[in-house]
Amino acid sequence: MQKRPIALIVASCIFLFSPLSLTYEFLHGEPVTSIDWLLSGLLPLGLCIGLLRVNRIAWYTLFGFVFLWGVRDLHGLQNTSGNLAQVLLHLFVYTLSLTYFINPRIKRLYFDPRLQWWRTKTRFETHGPAIIEVGAKTHYPTLKNISEGGCFLETPHTREQAQQIFITLPLPSPVPKSSLRLIGEIRWVSSQPEKMGMGIQFLNLSKEDRVNLKKFVAQH
Repeated sequence: MQKRPIALIVASCIFLFSPLSLTYEFLHGEPVTSIDWLLSGLLPLGLCIGLLRVNRIAWYTLFGFVFLWGVRDLHGLQNTSGNLAQVLLHLFVYTLSLTYFINPRIKRLYFDPRLQWWRTKTRFETHGPAIIEVGAKTHYPTLKNISEGGCFLETPHTREQAQQIFITLPLPSPVPKSSLRLIGEIRWVSSQPEKMGMGIQFLNLSKEDRVNLKKFVAQH
């Protein structure tokens, strides 16, 4: 899935409520201060963009925004200039979004870089040969799955994370070349007995290699 989940988009766009409301008030001649533009305009707009980009900073900014927004509205009520109905509406809208994002399952699903599936290539299961070269040593792991961005190699000869290796994959007959030699970086290592191996990310793919790799993945 290459697109962000609909629920994430909807929950993020809830934060457009304040900027739109502020713009409406400004266009109808109501007084709007620079603090209003900052707290009810730029901050929620930036937060909306950050959440749509799904970065961890935006998740933490969410709590700071809700705190500042709450202090601002409470201050307005104390000065009798605030609208109780508007404050309650704000409270409902932002509590709804906050409740969604604070859910541990939702937080991990969207903000753990390893689980942001819309940013990853579709991965296909396979069971074929491969050759890896690390320095002067050569090993023959089993290619367990592959995508256009990387693969998992099952082997007891694991190496350290972030180390670069050379990978050779035999290509099917429809592809002009007989094999594909790629540079890969070890992104994670599994030491579990039933799944011992390394997750590899392909690096510096040429246009020709990218085309051949795409054809290879298409075979699976």
